[in-house]
Amino acid sequence: MEEISTELGGIVLRKFIVFIVVFVVFLFTTFYLSLQLYKRYTVNLELPVNKTPASLTVEYSDGTPLYTPKTIWVDYEDIPALVKDSVIASEDKRFYSHSGVDIKGIIRSLFVIITTDEVQGGSTITQQLARTLYLSQERTWRRKVKEALIALWLEQNYSKEEILEMYINSVYLGNGIYGFPAASKHYFGKPLDELKPVEVAMLVATLRSPERANPLRDLNIEFSKTTLRKMRDSGVITESEYQSSLSQLSVEKVQNTSRQYRSFDEDLFWMIVLELKELNFDMSLLRNGFRVRTTIDKKLQGLLQNYIDKSNMAGLIIEHTTGKIRAAYGLGITSGKRQIGSVVKPMYYYLAFMAGWNKSDILQDRPIRIGTWSPQNFDKEFWQEVTLENALIFSRNVPSVNLFMKLGQSNVRNFMKNVLMIEGYYPNDATISLGTMETSLSDVSKGFQPIFNGGLVFKPKLIEFVRDKDGVTYYSYKPEILSVVKPMKGFDKRTPVEASILMLQIMEKVVTMGTGKSAYIPGRKIYGKTGTAEKNAWFVAGDGKYLFLLTKDGRELTGGKDVAPVWKRIAVNTEIGTVPVSLPLQTKIKEISRTGTENQQKESVVSTTEASPITNTASPEKTIYDRVKSGSISPEEIVDFLKTLDSDKQREILTKINEIDPDLASAVYTRLLGGGEF
Repeated sequence: MEEISTELGGIVLRKFIVFIVVFVVFLFTTFYLSLQLYKRYTVNLELPVNKTPASLTVEYSDGTPLYTPKTIWVDYEDIPALVKDSVIASEDKRFYSHSGVDIKGIIRSLFVIITTDEVQGGSTITQQLARTLYLSQERTWRRKVKEALIALWLEQNYSKEEILEMYINSVYLGNGIYGFPAASKHYFGKPLDELKPVEVAMLVATLRSPERANPLRDLNIEFSKTTLRKMRDSGVITESEYQSSLSQLSVEKVQNTSRQYRSFDEDLFWMIVLELKELNFDMSLLRNGFRVRTTIDKKLQGLLQNYIDKSNMAGLIIEHTTGKIRAAYGLGITSGKRQIGSVVKPMYYYLAFMAGWNKSDILQDRPIRIGTWSPQNFDKEFWQEVTLENALIFSRNVPSVNLFMKLGQSNVRNFMKNVLMIEGYYPNDATISLGTMETSLSDVSKGFQPIFNGGLVFKPKLIEFVRDKDGVTYYSYKPEILSVVKPMKGFDKRTPVEASILMLQIMEKVVTMGTGKSAYIPGRKIYGKTGTAEKNAWFVAGDGKYLFLLTKDGRELTGGKDVAPVWKRIAVNTEIGTVPVSLPLQTKIKEISRTGTENQQKESVVSTTEASPITNTASPEKTIYDRVKSGSISPEEIVDFLKTLDSDKQREILTKINEIDPDLASAVYTRLLGGGEF
């Protein structure tokens, strides 16, 4: 029995020794690997330059600053205790006791996440500083490991006071603002030492989600309540101050105060940020001395800001031959949804001309009923019969509805969505003919671009280039073709260029004698269209270079009376109307017999899934690109190849050719659209 006991004891002892050895090896290996990772991620790190916050500079097209963050730095001893203590209470209560990574805090956060619905962050202030100074905001385990190791490195090189000073002066707080001192000025119009507890709480709460929950956003209120509770529980503020601060929380008050101290347009800034994100740029990367040159023209932008009340108006000026946005001011430029009224009419009149309709064709202007809907003219009168040209010049609703129905509701809808690439809400009825669809200004511009340039739809863009502090270019603007208008079966009586000529001939008369005559500027050639919807009104017009879209929100407005005059006051101070259209507008376009055309159109539906006769275009495409690069291919050869492809493939190939040789691409566009040499 003793022998068995001794033998069992020996086995247990051997297993214990093996366990100890394995455990020691594991600890040693873990320590060694951690040390190697630490060296790898910190050996080449540069010490952050104190007193000089990193910055992102956004420029106008001429290189002058559009947005430059204020570089306000407050020394540690001058940072109010209220701010320091509130940050620590909310973000890192064990800040003074850990060495950069709070193991207890991580375990506690995991426990809270597992046992409750509340989400807690496990990053210390030092880790957040490491992320701000050296890393991106991507959520991966690799970034978290780097963050922890760099935090340990920072703690080895800086005191707690220095780390807290750098953090408070450089952390991101929304709207392109870095650091509490600059944020205090931006949001509250006062220096850091004048902030009240409620204002400090609103800034600290912003740390959770700078873009979604800064003091200008409603979400900040809920986050601020949590922050105030932490401030009270940690003894930073009293119960009385806590209750008083809760009653003072107000986003609207901050918005009104901030507006007085803002030196840039926040909505334009976020349009720029969104485009940068589409290009896969991270704000944390860009703030390290990057320059973002925009396409925004300083003079044009200033004019919009001077003449537009952004609370009820919005304006967009864009180059219709490139897609470059030259000025944008107001709400909902790229994402807002407004009914567009009669500015929709040129879009399907354009389709009608390609389908073989003529300016002299007669449209009925008599009472009609479509289901339960009886469309009315603005003046409540009927002209009995009217030419297609006059129907557009004077924006007659009933004749336009008749034309829309003859073209076919599904045809027009598909043309607008899949050829003009207009995104938005499309009602499933004939009221779309009078602009009950809802979309943004940038999408409306897509509907007018091909009318002015002969058949191309470009993606509206804001960014000219992105360069780092050493001048290295990370991105450079290239026009992106969204669509090449191509006549489809039943709508192929004229080329897009011929249809553009007819449209512009009419749209010039809209301004000289029609509903848009209050925008007429003597001595200038302007082509436009008014629009009136239930809750807003429009005027869209342009010349050989620019499209200028202007809308005003409100009831009982008209495009001709309430918007076109403002459009004129702005345009007269620009070159709009002086740049000639490149299309031969004096050309007399041959009239086409209407016999049989309508039946063809009723049977036709615009298709965007037309099969390509080439089953494998990969090899021909590569050959095309290689020859474009070497300059050994003519526009005619490219056109012959593109004619064998569907519209989507044409757009893809044209975009790539345009990146290689814009002049060649331009020549290809002209020939493909049927315009020839002008």
